[in-house]
Amino acid sequence: MVKGLAKERLIKGLPYKEYFVSGHRACAGCGEALMIRHVVKAAGPNTIAVMATGCMEVISTPYPETSWAIPWIHGAFENNSAIASGIDVALKKQGKRDKTNLLVFGGDGASFDIGFGALSGALERGDKFTYVCTDNEAYMNCLAFDSLIMTKDGLKKITDIEVGDLVYALSQKSHKLVLKKCTGVFDNGKKRVFEINTYSQTIKATGNHPFLVLKRNGRGKQSELVWKKVDELRPGDKVVALKQGLDGKPYTFPKIQLSKKGDYKVNKIRAVKIPKKSSVNLMKLLGLYVGDGWTRVVKAELGFAVPLGNKARKPAKQLIKSVFGVGSIRETKNEVFLDSINAVKFIDSLGFGKGAKNKLIPAWVFSLPFNEKKAFVEGLLLSDGYKTGNSFRYVSASKELLRTLRLLLQTMNIRAGKIHQQSKSKGTMVVYRNLKKTSTYGYVCFSLKKGASQKYKSQNKYRDFLYGNKNFEMKVIKSIKRKQVEPTLDLRVEGEHNFIANGIVVHNTGIQRSGGTPLYASTTTSPAGSKVCGKQEPKKPLPFIVASHGIKYVATATPVNIFDLHKKVKKALATPHTSYIHAFSVCPVGWYTKPEATIEIAKLAVNTRVFPLYEIEDGVLTFTQRIEKEKATPVLDYLKVQGRFKHLKPEQVKKIQEYVDTRYDFLLGIEGKKAFDCLF
Repeated sequence: MVKGLAKERLIKGLPYKEYFVSGHRACAGCGEALMIRHVVKAAGPNTIAVMATGCMEVISTPYPETSWAIPWIHGAFENNSAIASGIDVALKKQGKRDKTNLLVFGGDGASFDIGFGALSGALERGDKFTYVCTDNEAYMNCLAFDSLIMTKDGLKKITDIEVGDLVYALSQKSHKLVLKKCTGVFDNGKKRVFEINTYSQTIKATGNHPFLVLKRNGRGKQSELVWKKVDELRPGDKVVALKQGLDGKPYTFPKIQLSKKGDYKVNKIRAVKIPKKSSVNLMKLLGLYVGDGWTRVVKAELGFAVPLGNKARKPAKQLIKSVFGVGSIRETKNEVFLDSINAVKFIDSLGFGKGAKNKLIPAWVFSLPFNEKKAFVEGLLLSDGYKTGNSFRYVSASKELLRTLRLLLQTMNIRAGKIHQQSKSKGTMVVYRNLKKTSTYGYVCFSLKKGASQKYKSQNKYRDFLYGNKNFEMKVIKSIKRKQVEPTLDLRVEGEHNFIANGIVVHNTGIQRSGGTPLYASTTTSPAGSKVCGKQEPKKPLPFIVASHGIKYVATATPVNIFDLHKKVKKALATPHTSYIHAFSVCPVGWYTKPEATIEIAKLAVNTRVFPLYEIEDGVLTFTQRIEKEKATPVLDYLKVQGRFKHLKPEQVKKIQEYVDTRYDFLLGIEGKKAFDCLF
């Protein structure tokens, strides 16, 4: 479904239609979306667009909608140009090549990095399409919506994380568990995800999301932890995982509106003591409730399915009396009850869910002291658990309960296995009744860890790089599976640039170093610190690398001069072979700039000579806007409006200024000369 129709518009006497229409989900001030809009507008209706995975793919095509009013196809980073080459051959075969424009859009991954091989091959062959590099100078990546994040307030879904929340992270210096503030949450739409599995963790992430992995440097050399993207991970690699959380404090429950005598339609008020804070006895009772309990408001009934002779019958009675301060409870052959509307209201307010398939462990349980967590697990085992050998098994019909239980066990330094699924047929006797329909359920096995022998420290250290660490350990990746397209989110965390998702240490989602990232820029994978000042290498000169293939037309463009951009697009499309446009694309989120400053920053990029505007036609470079040195704006003016450069010192600004001047002088030196061979 196209969100809006292409509309006829007039720009200073030049009629153009919109083919990248409104309704997309780009961030405010997105320079990349602005560049794509005008490139497609200049190309016109007889155009096919090929686009690599990235921000623009996500924001413009959330299934089942699209912002493209022309044919559009999505490709991976590494095969974007190869797809275009195939389309080019097909159009030639159909005799439609001269009547159809073919645009290929790629960001940092598809252009500077893993996609360059396919692009280089197309340039060498001279396939007829115009490649547009929308250069926002960084990588973006994300996690699936079902990711669970460890925070100060307990476990939260990534969708519930807000800016300002304190999340747990790994200190890369001390390898300790630390709290860091979330500074950004970004909805990146639907993307292809991969499922990474260890024995006890499962997480889904996009192919370019980094994980902290052990790198062995050979005999006699110190191993180290490095960041690797999912695309680079292999079964057998070891990732950093949470072994044990911090010992928390008893949870203070929010006040609830209690019923009192005389309230409308309320009976069974029965005076009970409502707990104000969590305790060992309460948590054990709640564990039992999650497995065998229920509440019914209309009957003012808190009940537990614990038949006579069941191991949980006596503890259930004792715990109910102790927690709620009552002397007696109602009993039947198969259940025990506490008849109290206020007890029901209290239990319902705690967030454990209702119904066997909907129970879960709420966030606040993860923030408790170890002894209270232990009591909760003991209560679970009283209800639907049992011991087999040296391990325990907990059974539940709720997938979410099993998933959150496995993560809870990991915060307690308990070894938890994968979640298994089984079913019982209709008519099977369960507890004290026959099943009315076939029931699906699952179980998770767990066991206490044995202390590692102190006798073989070197061997233990080799097996587990983090041996002896209180909070973290290494886990072996058992499998990596390609999964479906799913909604994804980005988180940005200050300081350590990582956080714990589904029990695994993952890198800040958001902004990562690429070949297009400029010198000294701070990203999440090239952070600015006391020893290393952001990225240490200058930006890869991609337009020159492309021109060196001998193609007939290469140009640079910004959104500042739309007429210049349109003119260059039309020239590129009229070229009989491959052509290339390098599009300057401000990213307010990644560059830490104000959304309303996008055009001003693009102007500064040109006027400071950071981003020169030129064309290379038949190997000859010509400036389309020449900036003389004496009239150029100081580079500092460009750097100081971007948060990614706020760490720079005067000597580093000076070095960037010298680099910009040297490169621009080089361009002036080759202007008008045939500096690049033209093969076609």
